[in-house]
Amino acid sequence: MDDTKFLDQSDMQNPNAEIYNFDTCSSLASTLLQQQLDEVFINSNEINEYYFSMPMENGRIVDLNNPQTPEDQENHETCTAGSVKSSPTGIIPCQDEFGGSNNFEVMLDSSFQSYRQKWNYSVTLQKLFIDINKVLLLNFKCDFDKIANNTPLFVRAMPMYSSADYLKEPVDRCLQHLSPIDQFNKGFTHLEHIIRCDNESTTYHKDEVSKRKSVVTLLSRPEHGSDSTRLSYRFVCKTSCISGMQRRPIIVIFTLEDYTGQVLGRRVLPVKICSCPKRDMVREERDTHLKKNTVFRRTKKCISQEINHNHNHHHHSDSDIPPPKIIKLESSTSTENITDNTYTLPINYTTRTKEHYKIILESMYSVITGVSSLHNITDTQPLLKDLKSRLDNLK
Repeated sequence: MDDTKFLDQSDMQNPNAEIYNFDTCSSLASTLLQQQLDEVFINSNEINEYYFSMPMENGRIVDLNNPQTPEDQENHETCTAGSVKSSPTGIIPCQDEFGGSNNFEVMLDSSFQSYRQKWNYSVTLQKLFIDINKVLLLNFKCDFDKIANNTPLFVRAMPMYSSADYLKEPVDRCLQHLSPIDQFNKGFTHLEHIIRCDNESTTYHKDEVSKRKSVVTLLSRPEHGSDSTRLSYRFVCKTSCISGMQRRPIIVIFTLEDYTGQVLGRRVLPVKICSCPKRDMVREERDTHLKKNTVFRRTKKCISQEINHNHNHHHHSDSDIPPPKIIKLESSTSTENITDNTYTLPINYTTRTKEHYKIILESMYSVITGVSSLHNITDTQPLLKDLKSRLDNLK
């Protein structure tokens, strides 16, 4: 260890005491120094006239006296919380679905002969096609047993663009449908919203930072004999409106929230509002080349090319062009279970009561439609067409 000791100022000898004699001009030096210091230090009464700045989380110097931009405020809240901001109406809301501890679920209402309504749901695209200002009944389900009786829960419905280019933009209503004299606006005041809820205890909100508009409805407990609560929604602007959505695809984010706004569950539903839902659904299903169970896989050629490229990477310069990557689309649907045998459902039911006959037909249609959609069964279409025809004849 170094034991070197340094002398104090009092122990040092000044070899040029005559030259460096500060005592002779101590008063003059003090006066000059005081004048200079008065110009440097800030008067406490004038401190508000000065601007201070500090580095923010994104590395930029931002003047704290100037108002923050929405992006700066979002970044500040995100970094302060230490995690992604959970606001359902933020600049870029989360789109990840989760049921949460309350098992939050959203289901299309298949009762009231929903196939006659002006909407269609594509299982292939997992997308809803609905006409403007038509009723959409949704059943919301969660474990109310895990929630105290006096704790209110709310469902927020908020539209959002699904394209990455427009994630930050709020979904606005077009000028035509925004007009107070529009047929859909009679007796309604919240004209900016494209989503409306017909249920009571509904409020309409607009985020002052992100400008996103949402509809919040109190989720009442299910009635006796039911495990879900039904809410009625309408869309009052079309996806194709020029001054509105301009054919940009949208999704509707449904969030389950408590009275503080904490998100307890989230579900996402892609939606297209159009005049001919069935026509547009068939067209989009025909135009897309991706089936329900399609997966992306790289071929062996692509993998071998990448291995060789990475193995010899130190022999290449920065200007070398890597080998092209080949992506192949393969369907995971297997045909191994297809046999030459045929199987017939044992349906032999006869009744003299028209109401019973109607109930059985509706149940068969709903069950077969759901199972076919879930398991991608396509050979049930003739049966579904026959069941629908029989139901239509009962009108």
